[in-house]
Amino acid sequence: MTGLLWAELRRFGVRPAIRWIAAGMLGHVALAVALTAFAPEASTLAAMLEQGQISFYALTSVFLAYVAGVLLVTGDAASGGTRALLTVEPRRGRVYWSKLAAAGMAVIPGVAAAYALLASGMYWVHARADVLGGPPSELVEAMTWSGVRVLALAVFAAVGGAALGVLVRRWWLAVSLAVAWFLVEELVLNTRFPGDWFPFTNSDAWVRGTRTVLSGDGLLAVPLVHSALVLLCITVVLALLGAVVFRRRDIR
Repeated sequence: MTGLLWAELRRFGVRPAIRWIAAGMLGHVALAVALTAFAPEASTLAAMLEQGQISFYALTSVFLAYVAGVLLVTGDAASGGTRALLTVEPRRGRVYWSKLAAAGMAVIPGVAAAYALLASGMYWVHARADVLGGPPSELVEAMTWSGVRVLALAVFAAVGGAALGVLVRRWWLAVSLAVAWFLVEELVLNTRFPGDWFPFTNSDAWVRGTRTVLSGDGLLAVPLVHSALVLLCITVVLALLGAVVFRRRDIR
């Protein structure tokens, strides 16, 4: 299993598309920091954390981690790499789970670097303009824990993306499904139903730390554990469905 895992990680690392994804993660947050630097007084760092701007920038990197997970399996399938691998290791379960583990591990360095650039850049910009909006130690702690949650979410996203890639076989279809669901969730479902069980709503809540929802008794904070369990369950369901399909489907 360890040999398969390292083989998948090596194949993952040499693909040009993965390098472009890593560059996209860093480029996006660098642009966000640069734009904030032009008008740092527009919002304090504390307000950006509370209102979700930092969460939005971080979730873009998480989405790119999802795309990377999709490409890990669909790229191998398109090039015949999975079929060749099964001739060496015929146990499909080991091959499948090594791909999912590789997807989750491979995105950690890029997402960690992107979030470190985002957090340190935003803190420096607001500290320089003296608009932190809160005690420095508390802001550093909040952003650090947010970064830990972003890494965990990126692992879930990459694993889920790899599993969905197995299910649909085409990278563009897996990516389109995620984008379509995001639009439906934001524009339709969230306006008609409570968002407590939707993946993107819970992803935002997870990265922020807590989410406030309006109820008959006022504003209530949704615990982190709820969002974590929802996201974990979605990932597990996709992974198990992918395992069933991978075991039974003909590999081209």
